[in-house]
Amino acid sequence: MMTRLNLHLFTIILFAFGSSTVWAQTSREATASSYIDRGNGWMTKGELNRAIADFDLAVASAPAYAASYYNRGVARHLNGDLDGALADYNRALQLDPRLAQAYVDRSGIWHARGDLDGVIRDNSKAIELNPRLAQAWNNRGLARREKGDPDGALSDFDRSLKINPKSAEVWSNRGVARFFKGDLNGALADQTAAIKLNPRFAGAYCDRGALWHHKGDLDKALADYNQAIELNPALHLAYFNRALAWRTKGDWAQALADYDQTIALNHNYAQAYAQRGLIYLRQGKGREAEKDFAQCLALDKSLATSLERSINEIRRQFVLPSGMIKK
Repeated sequence: MMTRLNLHLFTIILFAFGSSTVWAQTSREATASSYIDRGNGWMTKGELNRAIADFDLAVASAPAYAASYYNRGVARHLNGDLDGALADYNRALQLDPRLAQAYVDRSGIWHARGDLDGVIRDNSKAIELNPRLAQAWNNRGLARREKGDPDGALSDFDRSLKINPKSAEVWSNRGVARFFKGDLNGALADQTAAIKLNPRFAGAYCDRGALWHHKGDLDKALADYNQAIELNPALHLAYFNRALAWRTKGDWAQALADYDQTIALNHNYAQAYAQRGLIYLRQGKGREAEKDFAQCLALDKSLATSLERSINEIRRQFVLPSGMIKK
């Protein structure tokens, strides 16, 4: 199983209608705007429930004012209420179909639901309304990459970077797209650019480490994985990738420790169970190996063929008994 690169998906851009957009307003809308301003203040402080309460007042004050619904949708989105956020984005767009940022933010909900066509559709509409929305180009590029269209993804990331060349996240996303095109040197350059813009970007270090790993430079890979973990000790992919590097170096104890930590951080990461089980199998710990293989396949049955192939390779090397995998 190959080293994995992680993607950085969908930053919600806070667009405060009440304070940043000047519209002619009725007295009701003016009242709503005052609640929106206060709600946005709560959001900047991380007080999402208080923000939502003020946006509720804004909606009650001016039920036909798109800004009230949009801002409440953003707060609900940030608060994890995807159904409520979707309802608010939909209502805002009914009231103002030219509200480009609402399409961008609604696309994050489609992505969370696995609707990549919805992501592309909403960001394409946002681009039609405002071609200068860098995040819309980025989000559409991510969806295109996930749908297996690296050329379309690269084109979108290029456009996003022309608009905002200071976005570390987009440089990193383009680096991932270049990796899937087989352009390792271009991918390395992009991840390095992302790190230069944001030296605390743990995901970019993790991705660059994976690229060094693919190029065979395990020491540089380990250095980047270590930096990623130092910056974000909860980044499970950094531990998983580092475990693969340790395994390649033949340091099974370090690899096992990193797989343990990967699973502690993400109990649903099937590949970590598979890889840990393979180490147990090498160590002759059949019961532990079989338990991990069973958990792997319970989480992701599509790994059965590759897992069985890996198990058979170890059996041939160490003359182990069969029957270690149950489909």
